[in-house]
Amino acid sequence: MLNTPGPYILIGLVAYFLTYLFYARWVDKKIWETDPNRPTPARLYFDGVEYFPVSKYVLFGYQFKSVAALGPIVGPLTAVLFFGWVPALLWVILGNMFIGWVQDYSAMMMSLRNEGRSMGPITYKLLGDRARKILLIYLIFYLIIITAVFEWVIIDVLNRVPGTFTAVLFVLLGGVVFGALVFRMRMDVLIATVVALGIVLVGYFLVTLVPAVRAPGTNFLDPQDFFKAHNFNPSLTYPGTNTVLFWLLVLSVLYYIAAVTPMPRFLLPTVYVGYLPSIIALVLVLIAAIFTPLTGLTIQQTPMKALYVDPLQNAQGGPLWPILFVTIACGAISGWHSLVSSGLTPKQLEYETDALPVGGGAMMTEGAVALSSIAAVMVLSQPPAGAAAYVQGATLLTTKLLQVPDVYMNILYGIFVTVMGLITSMLFVRVFRLIMAELFEESPLGNKFISPILILIIAGFLAFVGSWTNLWIFFGGTNQLLAGLALLLVAIFLASVKKPTAYVFIPGIFMAITTLAALAWETYVYGLYAAMNKPIGVQAAAAALYGNWIVSVSNYISAAFGALLLILGAITTYYLITGWIKYRRGDTKVFK
Repeated sequence: MLNTPGPYILIGLVAYFLTYLFYARWVDKKIWETDPNRPTPARLYFDGVEYFPVSKYVLFGYQFKSVAALGPIVGPLTAVLFFGWVPALLWVILGNMFIGWVQDYSAMMMSLRNEGRSMGPITYKLLGDRARKILLIYLIFYLIIITAVFEWVIIDVLNRVPGTFTAVLFVLLGGVVFGALVFRMRMDVLIATVVALGIVLVGYFLVTLVPAVRAPGTNFLDPQDFFKAHNFNPSLTYPGTNTVLFWLLVLSVLYYIAAVTPMPRFLLPTVYVGYLPSIIALVLVLIAAIFTPLTGLTIQQTPMKALYVDPLQNAQGGPLWPILFVTIACGAISGWHSLVSSGLTPKQLEYETDALPVGGGAMMTEGAVALSSIAAVMVLSQPPAGAAAYVQGATLLTTKLLQVPDVYMNILYGIFVTVMGLITSMLFVRVFRLIMAELFEESPLGNKFISPILILIIAGFLAFVGSWTNLWIFFGGTNQLLAGLALLLVAIFLASVKKPTAYVFIPGIFMAITTLAALAWETYVYGLYAAMNKPIGVQAAAAALYGNWIVSVSNYISAAFGALLLILGAITTYYLITGWIKYRRGDTKVFK
Protein backbone atom coordinates (compact mmCIF):
# COMPACT_ATOMS: atom_id res chain seq x y z
CA MET A 1 0.00 0.00 0.00
CA LEU A 2 2.82 2.44 0.83
CA ASN A 3 4.20 2.07 -2.70
CA THR A 4 1.04 3.72 -4.14
CA PRO A 5 0.08 7.41 -4.09
CA GLY A 6 -3.18 6.80 -2.22
CA PRO A 7 -2.10 7.06 1.46
CA TYR A 8 0.01 10.16 0.88
CA ILE A 9 -2.72 12.04 -1.00
CA LEU A 10 -5.23 11.14 1.70
CA ILE A 11 -2.90 12.47 4.42
CA GLY A 12 -2.67 15.79 2.58
CA LEU A 13 -6.45 16.13 2.20
CA VAL A 14 -7.05 15.32 5.88
CA ALA A 15 -4.40 17.87 6.89
CA TYR A 16 -6.18 20.57 4.88
CA PHE A 17 -9.55 19.67 6.40
CA LEU A 18 -8.24 19.83 9.96
CA THR A 19 -6.45 23.12 9.28
CA TYR A 20 -9.68 24.68 8.01
CA LEU A 21 -11.73 23.23 10.85
CA PHE A 22 -9.50 24.47 13.68
CA TYR A 23 -6.69 26.88 12.78
CA ALA A 24 -8.52 28.86 10.08
CA ARG A 25 -11.70 29.23 12.13
CA TRP A 26 -9.68 30.35 15.15
CA VAL A 27 -7.99 33.10 13.12
CA ASP A 28 -11.37 34.12 11.66
CA LYS A 29 -13.02 34.47 15.06
CA LYS A 30 -10.19 35.62 17.34
CA ILE A 31 -8.08 37.90 15.14
CA TRP A 32 -10.41 39.32 12.50
CA GLU A 33 -13.67 38.91 14.47
CA THR A 34 -15.82 38.68 11.36
CA ASP A 35 -19.41 39.87 11.67
CA PRO A 36 -22.18 38.94 9.19
CA ASN A 37 -24.01 42.16 10.12
CA ARG A 38 -21.12 44.49 9.20
CA PRO A 39 -21.83 45.92 5.69
CA THR A 40 -19.39 44.78 3.00
CA PRO A 41 -18.12 46.99 0.13
CA ALA A 42 -20.38 45.04 -2.27
CA ARG A 43 -23.46 46.29 -0.41
CA LEU A 44 -22.15 49.74 0.45
CA TYR A 45 -20.92 50.71 -3.03
CA PHE A 46 -23.14 48.62 -5.32
CA ASP A 47 -22.72 49.75 -8.94
CA GLY A 48 -23.35 46.56 -10.92
CA VAL A 49 -19.94 46.75 -12.62
CA GLU A 50 -17.21 46.29 -10.02
CA TYR A 51 -19.20 46.23 -6.76
CA PHE A 52 -22.10 43.79 -6.52
CA PRO A 53 -22.96 41.06 -3.95
CA VAL A 54 -22.73 37.47 -5.15
CA SER A 55 -23.71 34.21 -3.47
CA LYS A 56 -20.78 32.61 -1.66
CA TYR A 57 -21.33 29.42 -3.65
CA VAL A 58 -20.89 31.21 -6.98
CA LEU A 59 -18.08 33.32 -5.53
CA PHE A 60 -16.23 30.21 -4.31
CA GLY A 61 -16.23 28.91 -7.88
CA TYR A 62 -15.07 32.29 -9.17
CA GLN A 63 -12.32 32.56 -6.55
CA PHE A 64 -11.10 29.00 -7.05
CA LYS A 65 -10.95 29.33 -10.82
CA SER A 66 -9.37 32.78 -10.53
CA VAL A 67 -6.52 31.60 -8.30
CA ALA A 68 -6.14 27.98 -9.41
CA ALA A 69 -4.28 28.08 -12.69
CA LEU A 70 -1.30 26.16 -14.09
CA GLY A 71 0.86 26.79 -11.02
CA PRO A 72 -0.53 23.93 -8.90
CA ILE A 73 -0.33 21.62 -11.94
CA VAL A 74 3.06 22.30 -13.55
CA GLY A 75 4.92 23.39 -10.40
CA PRO A 76 4.51 20.24 -8.28
CA LEU A 77 5.18 17.79 -11.11
CA THR A 78 8.30 19.76 -12.14
CA ALA A 79 9.53 19.70 -8.53
CA VAL A 80 8.96 15.93 -8.36
CA LEU A 81 11.10 15.43 -11.48
CA PHE A 82 13.89 17.66 -10.13
CA PHE A 83 13.98 16.86 -6.42
CA GLY A 84 11.74 13.83 -5.81
CA TRP A 85 8.16 13.41 -4.62
CA VAL A 86 8.84 13.54 -0.86
CA PRO A 87 10.08 17.18 -0.64
CA ALA A 88 7.43 18.24 -3.15
CA LEU A 89 4.66 16.61 -1.14
CA LEU A 90 5.87 18.05 2.17
CA TRP A 91 5.98 21.62 0.88
CA VAL A 92 2.56 21.36 -0.79
CA ILE A 93 1.01 20.17 2.48
CA LEU A 94 2.87 22.30 5.05
CA GLY A 95 3.06 25.42 2.88
CA ASN A 96 -0.70 25.46 2.36
CA MET A 97 -1.47 24.69 6.00
CA PHE A 98 0.54 27.56 7.48
CA ILE A 99 1.08 30.10 4.68
CA GLY A 100 -1.11 29.59 1.60
CA TRP A 101 -4.64 29.94 2.94
CA VAL A 102 -3.36 32.50 5.46
CA GLN A 103 -2.39 34.88 2.66
CA ASP A 104 -5.56 34.44 0.58
CA TYR A 105 -7.98 34.86 3.46
CA SER A 106 -6.03 37.62 5.23
CA ALA A 107 -5.58 39.70 2.06
CA MET A 108 -9.31 39.39 1.46
CA MET A 109 -10.16 40.54 4.98
CA MET A 110 -7.71 43.44 4.74
CA SER A 111 -9.38 44.54 1.50
CA LEU A 112 -12.86 44.17 3.02
CA ARG A 113 -11.86 46.44 5.88
CA ASN A 114 -10.51 48.98 3.33
CA GLU A 115 -13.57 49.43 1.06
CA GLY A 116 -12.55 46.61 -1.29
CA ARG A 117 -9.32 48.37 -2.27
CA SER A 118 -6.39 46.59 -3.91
CA MET A 119 -2.84 46.36 -2.59
CA GLY A 120 -1.72 49.59 -4.27
CA PRO A 121 -4.13 51.97 -2.50
CA ILE A 122 -3.75 50.10 0.78
CA THR A 123 0.05 50.43 0.53
CA TYR A 124 -0.39 54.15 -0.14
CA LYS A 125 -2.63 54.50 2.91
CA LEU A 126 -0.25 52.63 5.23
CA LEU A 127 3.21 53.46 3.82
CA GLY A 128 2.89 56.41 1.47
CA ASP A 129 3.16 57.07 -2.27
CA ARG A 130 6.77 55.99 -2.84
CA ALA A 131 6.17 52.47 -1.52
CA ARG A 132 2.96 52.27 -3.58
CA LYS A 133 4.73 53.18 -6.83
CA ILE A 134 7.55 50.67 -6.23
CA LEU A 135 5.02 47.92 -5.58
CA LEU A 136 3.00 48.78 -8.71
CA ILE A 137 6.10 48.76 -10.94
CA TYR A 138 7.02 45.37 -9.48
CA LEU A 139 3.52 44.08 -10.27
CA ILE A 140 3.76 45.23 -13.90
CA PHE A 141 6.87 43.16 -14.60
CA TYR A 142 5.52 40.26 -12.55
CA LEU A 143 2.35 40.11 -14.66
CA ILE A 144 4.33 40.17 -17.92
CA ILE A 145 6.36 37.14 -16.79
CA ILE A 146 3.40 35.13 -15.49
CA THR A 147 1.40 35.78 -18.69
CA ALA A 148 4.29 34.62 -20.91
CA VAL A 149 4.74 31.44 -18.89
CA PHE A 150 1.07 30.49 -18.99
CA GLU A 151 0.71 31.26 -22.69
CA TRP A 152 3.35 28.73 -23.63
CA VAL A 153 1.99 25.96 -21.37
CA ILE A 154 -1.54 26.46 -22.77
CA ILE A 155 -0.21 26.33 -26.34
CA ASP A 156 1.68 23.12 -25.60
CA VAL A 157 -1.48 21.38 -24.36
CA LEU A 158 -3.64 22.68 -27.23
CA ASN A 159 -1.27 21.11 -29.73
CA ARG A 160 -0.67 17.86 -27.86
CA VAL A 161 -4.36 17.09 -27.16
CA PRO A 162 -6.35 17.66 -30.41
CA GLY A 163 -9.93 18.74 -29.86
CA THR A 164 -9.24 20.54 -26.59
CA PHE A 165 -9.77 24.00 -28.04
CA THR A 166 -13.22 23.06 -29.39
CA ALA A 167 -14.32 21.91 -25.94
CA VAL A 168 -12.88 25.06 -24.34
CA LEU A 169 -14.90 27.22 -26.75
CA PHE A 170 -18.05 25.65 -25.31
CA VAL A 171 -16.83 26.49 -21.79
CA LEU A 172 -16.48 30.14 -22.85
CA LEU A 173 -19.91 30.03 -24.50
CA GLY A 174 -21.38 28.57 -21.32
CA GLY A 175 -19.87 31.44 -19.35
CA VAL A 176 -21.39 34.09 -21.61
CA VAL A 177 -24.82 32.42 -21.44
CA PHE A 178 -24.60 32.03 -17.64
CA GLY A 179 -23.75 35.72 -17.27
CA ALA A 180 -26.72 36.76 -19.42
CA LEU A 181 -29.11 34.49 -17.53
CA VAL A 182 -28.02 35.55 -14.04
CA PHE A 183 -27.06 39.22 -14.38
CA ARG A 184 -29.48 40.32 -17.10
CA MET A 185 -32.49 37.99 -16.90
CA ARG A 186 -32.17 37.46 -13.11
CA MET A 187 -32.56 33.70 -13.43
CA ASP A 188 -31.97 31.48 -10.39
CA VAL A 189 -28.25 30.65 -10.04
CA LEU A 190 -28.87 26.90 -9.80
CA ILE A 191 -30.95 26.78 -12.99
CA ALA A 192 -28.43 28.93 -14.86
CA THR A 193 -25.61 26.67 -13.65
CA VAL A 194 -27.41 23.60 -15.01
CA VAL A 195 -27.87 25.33 -18.38
CA ALA A 196 -24.20 26.35 -18.52
CA LEU A 197 -23.04 22.87 -17.52
CA GLY A 198 -25.22 21.43 -20.28
CA ILE A 199 -23.45 23.64 -22.84
CA VAL A 200 -20.06 22.53 -21.50
CA LEU A 201 -21.09 18.86 -21.77
CA VAL A 202 -22.26 19.36 -25.38
CA GLY A 203 -18.77 20.55 -26.25
CA TYR A 204 -17.15 17.66 -24.40
CA PHE A 205 -19.25 14.97 -26.08
CA LEU A 206 -18.97 16.67 -29.46
CA VAL A 207 -15.22 16.20 -29.26
CA THR A 208 -15.22 12.67 -27.86
CA LEU A 209 -18.25 11.03 -29.51
CA VAL A 210 -18.45 12.37 -33.09
CA PRO A 211 -15.49 10.79 -34.88
CA ALA A 212 -17.50 10.36 -38.08
CA VAL A 213 -17.48 14.07 -38.91
CA ARG A 214 -13.76 14.57 -38.47
CA ALA A 215 -10.52 13.09 -39.66
CA PRO A 216 -9.03 10.42 -37.37
CA GLY A 217 -7.34 12.05 -34.40
CA THR A 218 -8.58 15.57 -35.22
CA ASN A 219 -11.64 17.69 -34.54
CA PHE A 220 -13.58 19.37 -37.30
CA LEU A 221 -14.01 22.60 -35.30
CA ASP A 222 -10.43 22.75 -34.13
CA PRO A 223 -8.14 25.35 -35.77
CA GLN A 224 -5.40 22.74 -35.92
CA ASP A 225 -7.20 21.27 -38.93
CA PHE A 226 -6.29 24.41 -40.86
CA PHE A 227 -2.65 23.42 -40.62
CA LYS A 228 -3.34 19.81 -41.57
CA ALA A 229 -5.24 20.97 -44.63
CA HIS A 230 -2.20 22.98 -45.67
CA ASN A 231 0.29 20.19 -44.99
CA PHE A 232 1.58 21.87 -41.82
CA ASN A 233 2.17 19.49 -38.96
CA PRO A 234 0.40 20.86 -35.86
CA SER A 235 2.52 18.66 -33.63
CA LEU A 236 5.36 21.17 -34.16
CA THR A 237 4.77 22.95 -30.88
CA TYR A 238 8.34 24.18 -30.58
CA PRO A 239 9.05 27.88 -30.03
CA GLY A 240 9.20 30.01 -33.15
CA THR A 241 6.82 27.88 -35.24
CA ASN A 242 3.62 29.02 -36.93
CA THR A 243 1.36 27.02 -34.61
CA VAL A 244 2.78 28.87 -31.63
CA LEU A 245 2.19 32.21 -33.35
CA PHE A 246 -1.35 31.19 -34.33
CA TRP A 247 -2.32 30.22 -30.79
CA LEU A 248 -0.71 33.37 -29.38
CA LEU A 249 -2.99 35.44 -31.61
CA VAL A 250 -6.06 33.43 -30.55
CA LEU A 251 -5.19 33.76 -26.87
CA SER A 252 -4.47 37.47 -27.26
CA VAL A 253 -7.95 38.11 -28.65
CA LEU A 254 -9.57 36.30 -25.71
CA TYR A 255 -7.36 38.08 -23.16
CA TYR A 256 -8.12 41.48 -24.67
CA ILE A 257 -11.88 40.92 -24.55
CA ALA A 258 -11.63 39.84 -20.91
CA ALA A 259 -9.55 42.89 -20.04
CA VAL A 260 -11.85 45.59 -21.43
CA THR A 261 -15.42 44.26 -21.01
CA PRO A 262 -17.50 44.72 -17.80
CA MET A 263 -16.96 41.92 -15.28
CA PRO A 264 -20.56 40.54 -15.26
CA ARG A 265 -20.70 40.22 -19.05
CA PHE A 266 -17.76 37.94 -19.69
CA LEU A 267 -14.99 37.45 -17.15
CA LEU A 268 -16.82 36.67 -13.89
CA PRO A 269 -19.38 34.20 -15.37
CA THR A 270 -16.74 32.57 -17.58
CA VAL A 271 -14.45 32.04 -14.61
CA TYR A 272 -17.32 30.49 -12.66
CA VAL A 273 -18.39 28.19 -15.50
CA GLY A 274 -14.77 27.17 -16.06
CA TYR A 275 -14.83 25.97 -12.46
CA LEU A 276 -17.55 23.38 -13.22
CA PRO A 277 -15.57 20.92 -15.42
CA SER A 278 -12.45 21.71 -13.41
CA ILE A 279 -13.93 20.61 -10.09
CA ILE A 280 -15.38 17.45 -11.67
CA ALA A 281 -11.99 16.55 -13.15
CA LEU A 282 -10.25 17.31 -9.86
CA VAL A 283 -12.58 15.17 -7.76
CA LEU A 284 -12.21 12.26 -10.18
CA VAL A 285 -8.41 12.28 -10.17
CA LEU A 286 -8.24 12.61 -6.38
CA ILE A 287 -10.58 9.66 -5.90
CA ALA A 288 -8.57 7.66 -8.43
CA ALA A 289 -5.34 8.54 -6.61
CA ILE A 290 -6.77 7.50 -3.22
CA PHE A 291 -7.90 4.17 -4.66
CA THR A 292 -4.54 3.28 -6.24
CA PRO A 293 -4.02 0.55 -3.62
CA LEU A 294 -7.00 -1.17 -5.28
CA THR A 295 -6.25 -0.31 -8.91
CA GLY A 296 -2.62 -1.41 -8.54
CA LEU A 297 -0.90 1.71 -9.86
CA THR A 298 2.39 2.08 -8.03
CA ILE A 299 4.81 4.97 -7.52
CA GLN A 300 7.31 5.19 -10.38
CA GLN A 301 9.20 8.30 -9.26
CA THR A 302 12.16 8.54 -6.86
CA PRO A 303 11.30 9.75 -3.31
CA MET A 304 14.37 11.98 -3.01
CA LYS A 305 16.67 13.09 -5.80
CA ALA A 306 19.58 15.52 -5.98
CA LEU A 307 19.86 18.40 -3.51
CA TYR A 308 21.53 20.46 -6.24
CA VAL A 309 21.06 20.50 -10.02
CA ASP A 310 23.91 22.09 -12.02
CA PRO A 311 22.45 24.97 -14.11
CA LEU A 312 24.84 24.15 -16.97
CA GLN A 313 23.37 20.65 -17.10
CA ASN A 314 19.76 21.78 -16.59
CA ALA A 315 19.01 25.50 -16.53
CA GLN A 316 15.79 24.92 -14.60
CA GLY A 317 17.72 23.39 -11.73
CA GLY A 318 19.66 24.79 -8.80
CA PRO A 319 19.83 24.16 -5.05
CA LEU A 320 16.87 22.55 -3.25
CA TRP A 321 16.53 25.78 -1.28
CA PRO A 322 15.29 28.11 -2.61
CA ILE A 323 14.40 26.55 -6.00
CA LEU A 324 11.93 23.94 -4.69
CA PHE A 325 9.91 26.66 -2.94
CA VAL A 326 9.45 28.67 -6.13
CA THR A 327 9.12 25.75 -8.54
CA ILE A 328 6.00 24.73 -6.63
CA ALA A 329 4.21 28.00 -7.13
CA CYS A 330 0.50 28.12 -6.41
CA GLY A 331 -0.04 24.74 -4.78
CA ALA A 332 1.51 25.86 -1.50
CA ILE A 333 1.28 29.66 -1.70
CA SER A 334 0.87 32.20 -4.49
CA GLY A 335 1.24 35.96 -4.66
CA TRP A 336 -1.24 36.12 -7.54
CA HIS A 337 -3.91 35.16 -5.03
CA SER A 338 -3.33 38.38 -3.07
CA LEU A 339 -4.26 40.39 -6.19
CA VAL A 340 -7.51 38.47 -6.64
CA SER A 341 -8.27 38.55 -2.91
CA SER A 342 -7.60 42.28 -2.60
CA GLY A 343 -9.48 44.39 -5.08
CA LEU A 344 -11.44 41.80 -7.06
CA THR A 345 -13.34 39.21 -4.97
CA PRO A 346 -13.88 41.50 -1.92
CA LYS A 347 -16.03 43.74 -4.12
CA GLN A 348 -18.50 40.87 -4.52
CA LEU A 349 -18.56 39.38 -0.98
CA GLU A 350 -22.07 39.59 0.43
CA TYR A 351 -21.09 38.93 4.07
CA GLU A 352 -17.81 39.17 5.97
CA THR A 353 -18.23 35.60 7.15
CA ASP A 354 -18.07 34.46 3.51
CA ALA A 355 -14.36 35.37 3.37
CA LEU A 356 -13.20 32.17 5.06
CA PRO A 357 -15.01 29.64 2.83
CA VAL A 358 -14.35 31.73 -0.30
CA GLY A 359 -10.75 32.81 0.38
CA GLY A 360 -9.39 30.10 2.67
CA GLY A 361 -11.54 27.33 1.21
CA ALA A 362 -10.58 28.05 -2.40
CA MET A 363 -6.88 28.01 -1.52
CA MET A 364 -7.13 24.65 0.21
CA THR A 365 -9.00 23.34 -2.81
CA GLU A 366 -6.08 24.53 -4.92
CA GLY A 367 -3.81 22.60 -2.56
CA ALA A 368 -5.85 19.55 -3.56
CA VAL A 369 -5.04 20.35 -7.22
CA ALA A 370 -1.34 20.30 -6.31
CA LEU A 371 -1.79 16.95 -4.57
CA SER A 372 -3.47 15.59 -7.70
CA SER A 373 -0.53 16.81 -9.79
CA ILE A 374 1.93 14.96 -7.56
CA ALA A 375 -0.20 11.83 -7.77
CA ALA A 376 -0.42 12.10 -11.58
CA VAL A 377 3.35 12.28 -12.08
CA MET A 378 4.10 9.69 -9.36
CA VAL A 379 2.54 6.90 -11.47
CA LEU A 380 4.45 7.78 -14.66
CA SER A 381 7.87 6.27 -15.30
CA GLN A 382 8.74 8.58 -18.22
CA PRO A 383 6.46 11.63 -18.06
CA PRO A 384 6.45 14.18 -20.93
CA ALA A 385 7.46 17.78 -20.28
CA GLY A 386 5.13 20.36 -18.78
CA ALA A 387 1.38 20.14 -18.27
CA ALA A 388 1.12 17.24 -20.74
CA ALA A 389 2.47 15.05 -17.93
CA TYR A 390 -0.57 15.92 -15.84
CA VAL A 391 -2.95 15.01 -18.68
CA GLN A 392 -1.18 11.67 -19.18
CA GLY A 393 -0.96 10.80 -15.47
CA ALA A 394 -4.51 11.89 -14.62
CA THR A 395 -5.82 9.91 -17.61
CA LEU A 396 -3.96 6.82 -16.44
CA LEU A 397 -5.29 7.14 -12.88
CA THR A 398 -8.93 7.68 -13.85
CA THR A 399 -9.18 5.18 -16.71
CA LYS A 400 -7.71 2.51 -14.44
CA LEU A 401 -10.41 3.23 -11.87
CA LEU A 402 -13.39 3.80 -14.18
CA GLN A 403 -12.43 1.30 -16.91
CA VAL A 404 -13.33 3.68 -19.76
CA PRO A 405 -11.49 4.42 -23.04
CA ASP A 406 -8.58 6.87 -22.80
CA VAL A 407 -10.21 9.40 -25.15
CA TYR A 408 -12.83 10.42 -22.56
CA MET A 409 -10.32 11.21 -19.84
CA ASN A 410 -7.70 12.59 -22.20
CA ILE A 411 -10.04 15.31 -23.45
CA LEU A 412 -11.41 15.97 -19.94
CA TYR A 413 -7.94 16.65 -18.56
CA GLY A 414 -6.95 18.56 -21.67
CA ILE A 415 -9.91 20.83 -20.94
CA PHE A 416 -8.97 20.94 -17.25
CA VAL A 417 -5.41 22.08 -17.85
CA THR A 418 -6.29 24.54 -20.62
CA VAL A 419 -9.16 26.13 -18.71
CA MET A 420 -7.01 26.37 -15.56
CA GLY A 421 -4.46 28.41 -17.49
CA LEU A 422 -6.65 30.27 -19.97
CA ILE A 423 -9.21 31.80 -17.63
CA THR A 424 -6.68 32.86 -15.01
CA SER A 425 -4.52 34.41 -17.74
CA MET A 426 -7.49 36.56 -18.69
CA LEU A 427 -7.39 37.93 -15.16
CA PHE A 428 -3.65 38.60 -15.45
CA VAL A 429 -4.25 40.95 -18.37
CA ARG A 430 -7.21 42.64 -16.68
CA VAL A 431 -5.25 43.25 -13.47
CA PHE A 432 -2.34 44.58 -15.58
CA ARG A 433 -4.75 47.05 -17.16
CA LEU A 434 -6.00 48.20 -13.74
CA ILE A 435 -2.46 48.66 -12.40
CA MET A 436 -1.39 50.62 -15.47
CA ALA A 437 -4.44 52.86 -15.03
CA GLU A 438 -3.48 53.48 -11.41
CA LEU A 439 0.17 54.20 -12.19
CA PHE A 440 -0.30 56.21 -15.41
CA GLU A 441 -3.56 58.04 -14.77
CA GLU A 442 -2.91 60.95 -17.16
CA SER A 443 -0.99 59.01 -19.82
CA PRO A 444 -2.11 56.92 -22.82
CA LEU A 445 -0.27 54.05 -21.13
CA GLY A 446 -3.08 53.99 -18.60
CA ASN A 447 -5.81 53.85 -21.23
CA LYS A 448 -7.94 50.71 -20.78
CA PHE A 449 -7.81 49.92 -24.51
CA ILE A 450 -4.07 50.53 -24.96
CA SER A 451 -2.42 49.02 -21.87
CA PRO A 452 -3.56 45.40 -22.50
CA ILE A 453 -1.85 45.53 -25.91
CA LEU A 454 1.50 46.23 -24.23
CA ILE A 455 1.47 43.10 -22.07
CA LEU A 456 0.23 40.95 -24.95
CA ILE A 457 3.11 42.03 -27.20
CA ILE A 458 5.92 41.66 -24.63
CA ALA A 459 4.65 38.44 -23.04
CA GLY A 460 3.86 37.05 -26.49
CA PHE A 461 7.46 37.59 -27.64
CA LEU A 462 8.88 35.79 -24.58
CA ALA A 463 6.47 32.88 -25.08
CA PHE A 464 7.15 32.70 -28.84
CA VAL A 465 10.92 32.40 -28.32
CA GLY A 466 10.57 29.78 -25.58
CA SER A 467 11.90 31.77 -22.64
CA TRP A 468 9.21 30.13 -20.53
CA THR A 469 11.71 27.30 -19.82
CA ASN A 470 13.37 29.26 -17.05
CA LEU A 471 10.69 31.88 -16.80
CA TRP A 472 8.75 29.26 -14.81
CA ILE A 473 11.31 29.56 -12.03
CA PHE A 474 11.30 33.34 -12.50
CA PHE A 475 7.52 33.32 -12.28
CA GLY A 476 7.72 31.29 -9.07
CA GLY A 477 10.27 33.68 -7.57
CA THR A 478 8.33 36.84 -8.39
CA ASN A 479 5.02 35.19 -7.53
CA GLN A 480 6.10 33.89 -4.13
CA LEU A 481 7.87 37.16 -3.31
CA LEU A 482 4.59 38.95 -3.96
CA ALA A 483 3.02 36.52 -1.50
CA GLY A 484 5.61 37.44 1.11
CA LEU A 485 5.02 41.15 0.47
CA ALA A 486 1.25 40.67 0.79
CA LEU A 487 1.67 38.87 4.12
CA LEU A 488 3.89 41.68 5.42
CA LEU A 489 1.36 44.29 4.26
CA VAL A 490 -1.40 42.45 6.14
CA ALA A 491 0.88 42.40 9.21
CA ILE A 492 1.23 46.20 8.96
CA PHE A 493 -2.54 46.63 8.69
CA LEU A 494 -3.15 44.40 11.71
CA ALA A 495 -0.50 46.29 13.66
CA SER A 496 -2.22 49.57 12.74
CA VAL A 497 -5.45 48.34 14.36
CA LYS A 498 -3.65 46.74 17.34
CA LYS A 499 -4.24 43.11 16.37
CA PRO A 500 -1.80 40.14 16.62
CA THR A 501 0.50 39.86 13.59
CA ALA A 502 2.74 36.81 14.15
CA TYR A 503 0.60 34.43 12.08
CA VAL A 504 1.24 36.54 8.94
CA PHE A 505 4.56 38.25 9.74
CA ILE A 506 6.63 35.07 10.30
CA PRO A 507 5.60 33.34 7.04
CA GLY A 508 5.97 36.69 5.25
CA ILE A 509 9.61 37.00 6.32
CA PHE A 510 10.33 33.38 5.34
CA MET A 511 8.84 33.85 1.87
CA ALA A 512 10.61 37.18 1.30
CA ILE A 513 14.06 35.76 2.13
CA THR A 514 13.49 32.58 0.14
CA THR A 515 12.19 34.30 -2.99
CA LEU A 516 14.78 37.06 -3.08
CA ALA A 517 17.42 34.32 -3.04
CA ALA A 518 15.60 32.54 -5.89
CA LEU A 519 15.39 35.72 -7.98
CA ALA A 520 19.11 36.33 -7.49
CA TRP A 521 19.85 32.77 -8.62
CA GLU A 522 17.67 32.95 -11.73
CA THR A 523 19.06 36.34 -12.72
CA TYR A 524 22.52 34.76 -12.56
CA VAL A 525 21.40 31.78 -14.71
CA TYR A 526 19.83 33.97 -17.40
CA GLY A 527 22.88 36.23 -17.44
CA LEU A 528 25.13 33.17 -17.72
CA TYR A 529 23.29 31.76 -20.75
CA ALA A 530 23.02 35.19 -22.39
CA ALA A 531 26.76 35.78 -21.98
CA MET A 532 27.51 32.33 -23.48
CA ASN A 533 25.09 33.08 -26.37
CA LYS A 534 23.54 29.70 -25.60
CA PRO A 535 19.84 28.71 -25.79
CA ILE A 536 18.09 27.41 -22.69
CA GLY A 537 16.18 24.15 -23.18
CA VAL A 538 13.42 24.50 -25.77
CA GLN A 539 14.88 27.82 -26.95
CA ALA A 540 17.09 25.66 -29.19
CA ALA A 541 14.16 25.30 -31.62
CA ALA A 542 13.82 29.06 -32.07
CA ALA A 543 17.61 29.39 -32.33
CA ALA A 544 17.66 26.82 -35.15
CA LEU A 545 15.00 28.75 -37.04
CA TYR A 546 16.22 32.32 -36.55
CA GLY A 547 19.71 32.12 -35.07
CA ASN A 548 21.10 32.43 -31.55
CA TRP A 549 20.62 36.19 -31.57
CA ILE A 550 16.89 35.92 -30.90
CA VAL A 551 17.31 33.79 -27.77
CA SER A 552 20.21 35.95 -26.58
CA VAL A 553 17.98 39.02 -26.82
CA SER A 554 15.28 37.16 -24.93
CA ASN A 555 17.71 36.02 -22.24
CA TYR A 556 19.18 39.50 -21.79
CA ILE A 557 15.64 40.87 -21.42
CA SER A 558 14.85 38.16 -18.87
CA ALA A 559 18.07 38.82 -16.94
CA ALA A 560 17.26 42.54 -16.87
CA PHE A 561 13.74 41.77 -15.65
CA GLY A 562 15.21 39.57 -12.93
CA ALA A 563 17.69 42.19 -11.74
CA LEU A 564 14.98 44.85 -11.69
CA LEU A 565 12.52 42.64 -9.82
CA LEU A 566 15.21 41.68 -7.32
CA ILE A 567 15.97 45.33 -6.58
CA LEU A 568 12.31 46.36 -6.43
CA GLY A 569 11.48 43.36 -4.25
CA ALA A 570 14.30 44.07 -1.81
CA ILE A 571 13.32 47.74 -1.51
CA THR A 572 9.64 46.90 -1.00
CA THR A 573 10.53 44.28 1.62
CA TYR A 574 12.59 46.91 3.47
CA TYR A 575 9.67 49.37 3.42
CA LEU A 576 7.26 46.73 4.71
CA ILE A 577 9.49 45.49 7.54
CA THR A 578 10.35 49.00 8.73
CA GLY A 579 6.68 49.95 8.41
CA TRP A 580 5.64 47.01 10.56
CA ILE A 581 8.21 47.99 13.21
CA LYS A 582 6.99 51.60 13.25
CA TYR A 583 3.32 50.64 13.50
CA ARG A 584 4.10 48.24 16.33
CA ARG A 585 5.80 51.14 18.11
CA GLY A 586 2.96 53.51 17.33
CA ASP A 587 5.19 55.79 15.24
CA THR A 588 3.39 56.34 11.91
CA LYS A 589 3.87 60.04 11.21
CA VAL A 590 6.77 59.33 8.85
CA PHE A 591 4.35 57.77 6.34
CA LYS A 592 1.89 60.65 6.24
